[in-house]
Amino acid sequence: MTSTISLANTPTSLQNLDLVTLYCILDDYLALFSPKRVGRKPSLSLSEIGTIVVLQCKYEIKTLKALHLLLKEKYGSDFTLPEYANFVNLMNKYAPYLLQSIHTLLQLVSKEDVVCFVDSTSLPVCKIYRWTKHRTAKSISSRGVSSLGWFYGMKLHIICNKQGELLSFRFTTGSVNDRTPLKEFLKEMKKCLVVGDAGYLGQELIQAAWINQNHILTTVRKNMKTLATHWQQKMMNKRSRVETVFGELKERYGLVTSLPRSINGYLAHYIRKIFAYVVS
Repeated sequence: MTSTISLANTPTSLQNLDLVTLYCILDDYLALFSPKRVGRKPSLSLSEIGTIVVLQCKYEIKTLKALHLLLKEKYGSDFTLPEYANFVNLMNKYAPYLLQSIHTLLQLVSKEDVVCFVDSTSLPVCKIYRWTKHRTAKSISSRGVSSLGWFYGMKLHIICNKQGELLSFRFTTGSVNDRTPLKEFLKEMKKCLVVGDAGYLGQELIQAAWINQNHILTTVRKNMKTLATHWQQKMMNKRSRVETVFGELKERYGLVTSLPRSINGYLAHYIRKIFAYVVS
C-alpha cells in the first residue's frame, strides 16, 4: 500500500478519515497477529485487510462485490487487488486474526469499578417464514424471539460502558437465554454495576455477580411489587446506550446480512463489522 491516498472526492462521512494514518497504526498493531507466511505471498496483508474493513464501513457498503468494485476504481493504485473470488477468500481467511486483535484491544478497556450495560440483539440469517428451507447457517442458527418478534439466526450479546466502548461480546444461537452469556461476562468484571432489562432477573445471576463484587440492576416485570429509587431509575434510563451501539452496528456498519454462502462467511462478516466498530 502506498502513502498517496487522496480523500478529496470522498463523501462527507469520510472527510475526517485519514486513511494513511489508519493504515500505519493498523500495520504496527496487526503485525502482532499476522499469520506466518507459507508459500506464495498473498495479494493483501492483514493490515491492508483491516484498513479495507474500516473503509467499507465508512462508505457504508453492504456487499463485498461493491467493495471490490470501489477499491478497483478508486484505490486501484493503493492496493494490489486480487480477483473477486480470491478477494472474498482473503477477507474470510483473515477474520480469525482480526478476532484475536479485537480481544486484545478489549483487554485495554477498564472492566473494574465502572457502570456497564448488557443486552442482546437478534442476527437473523433469513426471513422467519423461510427458516425451514435455510441451509447455509443451519448448524449455528435456531429460532428465537426478541422484542420485535420471532427470528431465525443468531444472537449478539454485548456489555459496554457509558461511552459505548465494548467490554466483551458473545455470539450464540437464537434460542440461547440472555442470562447464559452474562455469567461469562461477570467473570471478566470486577466491582461493576451491570445494568440490564428484566430478562436478566435471577437469583443465580446475583450470586454469580457477587463473586467478583459486581452488582446487577435490572428493570422489573409488571407483576412484581418492587419500587425503584430515583438513582436506580436514572441508571435504568441510561440503558439506551447499549441500544445505540446495536443501532450503529446494524445501520451504519451493516451487521445483519443474509448474503454469505457459508458458515465461515457469516462469522467472518460479523467479526469484520465488530473490528471496524472497535477501531473506528
